[in-house]
Amino acid sequence: MSLQAEVEGGAEVGGFSLDAIVGLKASLDGLTTELRKRRAIEAAYQGGAVEVMLRGAAVSASTGNLIIGLGAPSYGRLWEVKHLTVGGALWTSSVAGQAIVVISPASGQTTPALVDIADQANSLPNVAYYSTRQLVVRHPNHLFVVILSPTGSTQYSVGGAATEFPDKRLQLETEN
Repeated sequence: MSLQAEVEGGAEVGGFSLDAIVGLKASLDGLTTELRKRRAIEAAYQGGAVEVMLRGAAVSASTGNLIIGLGAPSYGRLWEVKHLTVGGALWTSSVAGQAIVVISPASGQTTPALVDIADQANSLPNVAYYSTRQLVVRHPNHLFVVILSPTGSTQYSVGGAATEFPDKRLQLETEN
C-alpha cells in the first residue's frame, strides 16, 4: 500500500482503522468523565440532612376551599416536617376557617381522601410542632394545606420547616 493511500484511507492496525480507534477512545474518555460527575453529584446528594423552609400563600375565592402547596421531596429523599404555621398574611390577621394538612401525590383536591389527611387545626392562626418521624413526606407525595371554609378574598399563608434526608428504604430496595 502506498503512503498516499494510507493517508487518504487512514492507517489500519490489525484490521481496525486508526481513526475508529481514536474516536472510540475519545468517546470512552467522555463517558468516563460523565460517570465521574454523576458519582460526585450522587455522593453530595446522599450526603445527609438538609434543612428545607416550607412557604406558601394564596388568596381565597369568594366560595370554596383553598389549597396551598408546599412542595415535595426529590426522588430518593424524604421530609420530616418539624413545624407548620397556618393563618392569615400576618400573625395578627383574623381569618376564618379550619386547616387540614394533606400528604398526597394528587394535587388540587379540595376534599382529599381521609387517608391523606395528616393533621388538622380547628382555628387559625395555628402553630403545630411535630416530633421526629411524626409527619413524614416521601416521594412522590406532596405536602398541602387545605383551608376549609376560608374568609372570601383573603390571603392565607403557611410557613414551616422540614429536614430532608435520604430515603434509606429506597436505597435498600435498589441494592437488593
